[in-house]
Amino acid sequence: MNLKSLQQQLLPKIETHLQTFLDNQPFELTPGLKEMLSYHMGWENGGRPGKRIRPLLTLLCNQAFGGALSDAFPAAVSLEYLHNFTLIHDDIEDRSPQRHGQDTVWYRWGIPQAINAGDAMFSIAQLAMLGLRETCPNDVALHAAHRLNEVCLHLTQGQYLDISFEYEDSVPLETYLMMIEGKTGALVALAAELGGLTAGKHASIIRTLSEFGRNLGIAFQIQDDFLGIWGDPKITGKSTASDITTKKKTLPILYGLQNSTEFASSWQVVSPTSKQVQHMADLLETCGAKDYVKQHAEHTTDQAFAALETLFPNHGEGNNYAQALFEMCEVLLARKM
Repeated sequence: MNLKSLQQQLLPKIETHLQTFLDNQPFELTPGLKEMLSYHMGWENGGRPGKRIRPLLTLLCNQAFGGALSDAFPAAVSLEYLHNFTLIHDDIEDRSPQRHGQDTVWYRWGIPQAINAGDAMFSIAQLAMLGLRETCPNDVALHAAHRLNEVCLHLTQGQYLDISFEYEDSVPLETYLMMIEGKTGALVALAAELGGLTAGKHASIIRTLSEFGRNLGIAFQIQDDFLGIWGDPKITGKSTASDITTKKKTLPILYGLQNSTEFASSWQVVSPTSKQVQHMADLLETCGAKDYVKQHAEHTTDQAFAALETLFPNHGEGNNYAQALFEMCEVLLARKM
C-alpha cells in the first residue's frame, strides 16, 4: 500500500475529525465566529483545505509503530488547528491578502476579528490535545500538552525573528536557521513525536522522531528559499522574482548580502526592474549563494532520511506505513532544485 492509497484513506478521516471537533465545542460557537474558522479551514465558499501534512505525519508515524488511529487522532486534530492558528496570525503580521487563492481572514473580516479567530483556533488546539486523556494514559496526555506549549513558544520565537529581520540590515545565517527551526521545524518535529508517543514508544524513539521531523521541516523551508529564486514557475506556481522584489530576506539573499558587495548595493534599489531582478539573481549565483543553499538543503534532507532509516531500516521494508513515510519525505523534498 503506497502513500497515495494511505492518503486516500486517512485524509477524509482527518477532515471529518477536524470538522466534528469544531462542531462539538463545550458550548455552541456563534455563527459568525464559526463561519470565520470554517472559512479559513477551507470548508466555506468553495474553499480548498490545506494539505494536512502535520496530522498525516502524526498518523503515519503512529501506524508505522503499530499504534491505534483512535489514540492518535486528538493529537493530529490539535496540530492542524495549531498550524492554522499560526497562519491566521502570520497573514495579519505579513499583511497577506490571499492564501490558497482566496481572501485571508483579516482581509475579509478585519484585523481585530482575525486576531480573535486566531485565538479561538489556538484554544481549540489546546482542547483537542487534552482529548488524549480519553485515548491514552494520563502521563502521555500530560506530556503531549506540555510539548504543545513548548512548541508554541518556539513558534513565537521564530516569528519574532522573522519579523525582526525586516528592520535589520544584516542577519547572521545562523540566526536565520534558528528562525526556520522555530517557524517550521518545531511543529513538524512535534507531529512526528506525537505519532510515536501515542503508539506507546519509549523516549529514545521519540527523540529520533523529533530529529527526523525537525530536519524534514528545515529542509523543506530551505528548498522553498531556493525555489523562490531559482525554481521553475510552472512547477512552484510563483514568480522567481517575488522574493527579490518583495525584499524577503531568505537564506540565499542573506548569503548574498554578506558575500557580495555588488548584490548588497543592488538590494538597496526600492523597486527594481525585471532586468535588475535577473541581474541580482545572477549575482547570487556568482557569489556562491545557489551552491550554498543547495548544499544546506541536501545536508538537512540527508539528516531527515538518516533518522528515518535508524527507525525503519531498509527503507521500512515490510511496513506499509513506514514506507509511506519515506515516500512522503521524497515527495516533499524532491522538488526541482
